[in-house]
Amino acid sequence: MIIDTHSQIACPAQAYLGPTCRSLIDTIRFSVGQRFDGSERDRDTQILQEVRAIVDGLMQRYAAMRGKRLWCEKTTLNVDFLDILSKVFPDARYLCLYRNCMDVVQSCLKFSSLGFMPELASYVAAQPDNLVAAMAESWLDKNTKILDFESAHPDRCFRVVYEEMTRDPRATLPHIFAFLGLAWEPSIVDKVFTSDHDRGDGDVKVHFSEKINQDSVGRGRAIPLASVPEALRSRIDGLSEKLGQDTLARFYGGGEPGEAATKARPVDFHALVRARLPMSDSERRAGLRGVCRFVVEGEGGDAWILDLSGPEVLVREDAGDSADCTIAVTHPAFCELVDGTATVGEVYERGAVSIQGSTHLALQVGLLMFG
Repeated sequence: MIIDTHSQIACPAQAYLGPTCRSLIDTIRFSVGQRFDGSERDRDTQILQEVRAIVDGLMQRYAAMRGKRLWCEKTTLNVDFLDILSKVFPDARYLCLYRNCMDVVQSCLKFSSLGFMPELASYVAAQPDNLVAAMAESWLDKNTKILDFESAHPDRCFRVVYEEMTRDPRATLPHIFAFLGLAWEPSIVDKVFTSDHDRGDGDVKVHFSEKINQDSVGRGRAIPLASVPEALRSRIDGLSEKLGQDTLARFYGGGEPGEAATKARPVDFHALVRARLPMSDSERRAGLRGVCRFVVEGEGGDAWILDLSGPEVLVREDAGDSADCTIAVTHPAFCELVDGTATVGEVYERGAVSIQGSTHLALQVGLLMFG
């Protein structure tokens, strides 16, 4: 929407030019391309010229209908077709937008409550039991492709960091348009959400926004870190550092936006267990046996072991002990549970708590402590 607000650039919601170009290459190759003269390389060049003429002609018509002279395409699926697009449009310029992994994961999960975008389907199919991991894999794949493309074509790419752009758009946007060879229009910042834009399948909440803001920055902290498999964490951290983004440890240590009072509140887990959980055998604990790791994530949190394998409940700091289950909850959600301002069901539906291992044991512990 920001690019589309400029008086000289028309940017449709989604045009899917990547897959379109790939299909057109095949169509032309096996139709008129069969009649092209010259070597195989010559024919490939002519095929790309044909595709460019078709696609650029269509998009130029679209721009003209909008009273503009340039066009832009922002379909996220195009990330998988960068090699093709760079051949079809060798003079194009690319804005490479990067955003924090967990914020992207949270956005994907929230937006996908009724169904996933086509480009996410394969990741969900590969990891249907952990959608957080599936979305993180998607982030890793897509951002690796963008970074590789940026590294291979530094003169044609301009890096945009979502957090920087939303924090101070007036400082960031002029450089973007200068890279595109366009004059900066200061009114863009104020006109983004009042100008007429063609709408598609993107995040609908932007159409109800009034200004560029950081409301979505840090929302990924609502996802328990424990839901990110250990094998993924080092990969996420490695790519994040290459992109100048926070590692997972720094991100989760940054606190929840708007939760300043909550995040500073320490967790006295031992006192909570003594108050909420029967410390010795009783009817409430009948048949409940096992070892549970309880993790409160974020500033003020920690990890503990609840050992219910014997007649007495033993509580100790987690030192990497083996456990039958792990309950992980974000610090703000944990405080809500303790205060009684939210139920276990509510924080679970928000994705603020995750369970690994014995679901039965975890649910019973949760019910005893917060039910």
